[in-house]
Amino acid sequence: MTTSGFHTLHIPDSSKAAAGAALDASTELDGLLPDNAPGLYGEYGAKHLRNHLPAAVLGALAQWRHRPTSWLTLTNLPGPTHPVPTPTDGFCDESLLRVPNLVHFGLLRLLGLTPVAYQWENEGRLIRNVAPRPAAARALTSWGYGQQLDWHTDDSILDHRADADPARSIPHCLSFFGMRNEERVPTDLLPVDTVLETLSAATAEALRRPEFAVTAPESYTTADSGKPLSRSGVPMLWTLPDGSNALRYGPGRTAGLTPGAREALERFEDRAAALPGFPVLVEEGGFHLFDNRRVMHRRVPFEPAAQGRARWLRRCYAHRAAG
Repeated sequence: MTTSGFHTLHIPDSSKAAAGAALDASTELDGLLPDNAPGLYGEYGAKHLRNHLPAAVLGALAQWRHRPTSWLTLTNLPGPTHPVPTPTDGFCDESLLRVPNLVHFGLLRLLGLTPVAYQWENEGRLIRNVAPRPAAARALTSWGYGQQLDWHTDDSILDHRADADPARSIPHCLSFFGMRNEERVPTDLLPVDTVLETLSAATAEALRRPEFAVTAPESYTTADSGKPLSRSGVPMLWTLPDGSNALRYGPGRTAGLTPGAREALERFEDRAAALPGFPVLVEEGGFHLFDNRRVMHRRVPFEPAAQGRARWLRRCYAHRAAG
């Protein structure tokens, strides 16, 4: 399986402690929350990380910025000064999470990425708390946990073109900061190229034709019409400005509009279902990022830990200016 895009950076304990102390002592953002000042969180977070992360780690981040791989992981980063319980309703007091927010937005700044939110989901907030919500136990969302989330890319309903408005385009990257993961639930990743290696050139070409329709979940609605988003006459597969293959796909929400498109979709789904993927465990103090167009992801069902201790990741979409 293709795993050439995998890269892990470990932060030494001394650097973690120094960065955490500096971030906790900073007063530049007193009274401000990430949604009100994402640029400042990125600026000051990056400043403190530059001052305290090892030169080798900063060099690797700079290299990724100019030649991004399909995914990247950092471990042993500083978290909140005092324990914060896992939220049970999807949202929490952001003022308690200044250190992880500074780390998260600072790393995005160092990687040349801009945080993105969408007005029609997650109440338009930049950070999504990926945590079990009892009311959504069997929902096929990041708040669910009782059912498997099969291979997919996020927000496949949106515009795939390189010049699209970031606020209306498929997110380039998904980034996660780990608050806790006592259940040790991995996020499985599957590079698009790994699937394409198993398909014929004719099938890949069929996936590139604008002969597919995509729909969004019922909860994903436009502000102006109140109706679920849909898009027709788009390709499943296309080429990014850097020459990489890119994909939009959601199980049950992608359909072929012609016999050739339906056949290509069926072959794609059969091959993807047979591939195991690569498990990535985002634990407490971990940061993980992957290209949402070059990599599919999934998650197995799991039993959450006790209330307040359940798996909790903080997700933020990100856009890369270079496309």
